[in-house]
Amino acid sequence: MSTKKSKKLNSDKKEKKGLIKFLMSGDYLASEPLEKQLPFIAWITFLMILYIAKNYQIDKTLYELGKVKTQNEALKTKSIVLNARKISTMNLDYCYKELSKDGLKPSDQPPIKIFDYSTETKDK
Repeated sequence: MSTKKSKKLNSDKKEKKGLIKFLMSGDYLASEPLEKQLPFIAWITFLMILYIAKNYQIDKTLYELGKVKTQNEALKTKSIVLNARKISTMNLDYCYKELSKDGLKPSDQPPIKIFDYSTETKDK
């Protein structure tokens, strides 16, 4: 029984050496079955190249999308800060303080209506 195993192992080693020799020689490239399969292999290769190119394009798009998201967050923060600053400057106390630096102050008297009767008398 051990002789059968040793013969089988020797034949397996010879087959492996024969396979390696066959692959290294390149004879299989000129064989007829490979020539028949060449268009299919070319098509599969073309599809693989398209798949890789599409993955690179998707990666680039995702990278740009991430950049736009960070810019959007920065602009949103800036908008909130500017809106808070605008609201604080619209406060009446702040306006009075800023105007008092120029020597202006709010009026103590309510506004009055001025009538111009000179134009009405000329029409009659």
